[in-house]
Amino acid sequence: MAVDLMSYGEIALLAQVERPVVTTWRRRHPDFPAPIPGSSGQPLFPADAVLTWLLDRKLGNADADSLRAERAMHTLAAYALEHGGRRLVLSLGAALCLRHLAGRPLPADPLPLAERLDPDDEFLLTNLREAPALADLPGMVEQLIEGAYEASLAYQFLLGNCARFGWPELATDALTPHLVTLIRLAADVPGRLRTDGHLTVGDPYACAGDLLAALLVDQEPDALSFNAAQPDPELARLIRRRLLLAGVPEFNFAVLSDDLNDEFAEVSAIVTRLPYRPAELCDPAEDLARISDIADRLGPGCTAVVVGPAASLVDALHDTDAIAKRANLLTSGLVEAVVRLPGGVFPARPGHSAALWTLTRDPVPDTQGRLLLADLSGGALDQRLVEAAAEDILLWRGEGHRRDGHDPRTGLVVPLDALDLRRGAALRTPGPASVTLRSRQAADRPALIGEVERRLTDAEQERIRYAEEHGALNTGAVQRDGSRPRELLLGALRTARRVRLLPGHRLSPEHAGLRGHHRVIGAAEVVAQSSKRWMDRLTLAAEYPHVALTEPGDVVVTVVPQFGVFLDEDGFSVIEFPARGLRISPGDALTPRVLKGLLDTARNTARSPGAVHGPRLRDVTIPDLSRDEAARLDEVLRRLEERERLLRRQAALLAEVRELAVTGFADGTLTTLYGTNS
Repeated sequence: MAVDLMSYGEIALLAQVERPVVTTWRRRHPDFPAPIPGSSGQPLFPADAVLTWLLDRKLGNADADSLRAERAMHTLAAYALEHGGRRLVLSLGAALCLRHLAGRPLPADPLPLAERLDPDDEFLLTNLREAPALADLPGMVEQLIEGAYEASLAYQFLLGNCARFGWPELATDALTPHLVTLIRLAADVPGRLRTDGHLTVGDPYACAGDLLAALLVDQEPDALSFNAAQPDPELARLIRRRLLLAGVPEFNFAVLSDDLNDEFAEVSAIVTRLPYRPAELCDPAEDLARISDIADRLGPGCTAVVVGPAASLVDALHDTDAIAKRANLLTSGLVEAVVRLPGGVFPARPGHSAALWTLTRDPVPDTQGRLLLADLSGGALDQRLVEAAAEDILLWRGEGHRRDGHDPRTGLVVPLDALDLRRGAALRTPGPASVTLRSRQAADRPALIGEVERRLTDAEQERIRYAEEHGALNTGAVQRDGSRPRELLLGALRTARRVRLLPGHRLSPEHAGLRGHHRVIGAAEVVAQSSKRWMDRLTLAAEYPHVALTEPGDVVVTVVPQFGVFLDEDGFSVIEFPARGLRISPGDALTPRVLKGLLDTARNTARSPGAVHGPRLRDVTIPDLSRDEAARLDEVLRRLEERERLLRRQAALLAEVRELAVTGFADGTLTTLYGTNS
């Protein structure tokens, strides 16, 4: 397989443009790399030459680092297609690990070096022996390291793209980043390191070792030890490589096949997720027995954070064995917090409902007989909610029940005898989660207002710093001599191929909601200049396989119910009919910012009195600015947008303070220290 060749479509993917753009580049630029002679079917181009040409010309929507990374991805994806994604990832990961152990580039035949450095096959030997016949394995390793700047980041890049290489199974147990953050904060690694200086973390169901790796964020690797279990020898080697490349000394971790290594070190904290089983095979008694085993490993002051199926951890139980096991655990005094999680925290299993338990051996006395119970299932996890929930857990762990009336912000402290444990009742807070959260917000409203006031002060200081750095607004506007720019119809812009019209798509209302991965932009969003509708990527792939997403800088327009223009700065959105999109051709004088500005002030955009039909997009008229004039206007608009951003942030914070203050006075939960004479 010629892995160093690229088709038109692959070049478009590399540069993050549409395929016709590449054809235009080849036609307009004589120095575009020539296709390989004799390639049958579609033309194929040398990949390295294409990469060099894009870097020199600075064309496309990808920056230099993204281009180099995507170039490496192209080569790896081609090899994965030929040799299998799992085999490629394991062998290339082993080669990266060998490069790290050797401290120098690999020889042409790395196997003798691997046999010398890894004789016990703890990290890489088997995977290198079974490596596919790659053209230049040492060169691929150096290319990966050069693109990522170091072997550790290169390995993260490799594992993060396993699905693209054809090994999606590696990520089937992965959790969303926000849930991983909640687990990391609840484990309180920094606090324990400040107290003990060193911490040993265990994971009896380690999967690919992602939870262990997450605990290394912002920590010194040699301050942590890891004790993990993974029955698959391939994944066990993968975990060892992951820790070693992250900087953890080899003598600071142990990964066994059946259980944690008691001879290695006693764990101070455990983070894990229980093994997944389909709903019809879920056994709550078995899941709770696993948690009981985890609890038995906790020494004095040690903590465990466990994610498991909601059916076992928080839902109503019907099996008498499971009911007894859960009641015994909850009344043992070890379980400190139970959190019902929102759906979708397992991206590869969107229908799998989950919950989180935290357990601590010998908790503070004021937690006895009570449980911190939180229900976060009413919305999506975000950073603010994650930090609030983690703060509640840590305060509960450190202080227990407070008699000053202060309640957690994300849940309630519930007496255990109020939960009807012996009948297997569901673990729920009194009242819906939204009611609980609103009641917490009312109690904490003064603190919330104080926080917004602090952010408002920061925003004002940012505006002052900007003004000091850039001075007063001065566009340098002067009277222009000469004739007015000629007018141009949008239809003529399309005919000249200066812009491309993007179609809008008819979407079913149930497929767009408040959560998802791709923003939906329809006529209502264009008119309102904002979008709160999203579509899930799985729904998009299943229901609308032919829909092309927008690119950063596309302009979305509509003439129904009125003319409107929306600049999609982020891209990757779905355009909903009757809205349509405009994409500026590479190299044109127009910029997205200028095109939107000209369309906002364009003629022929309003329905004439008595007219049967509204304006047609092709008849909208804009001035045909020269390249120099368009560049000058773009600079003016950029300066205005920077100042508007600062003012909008202040306006939004003022509106937030106003809403909190009015609501607090209206429901009788708030007053102020300032009177009419203050």
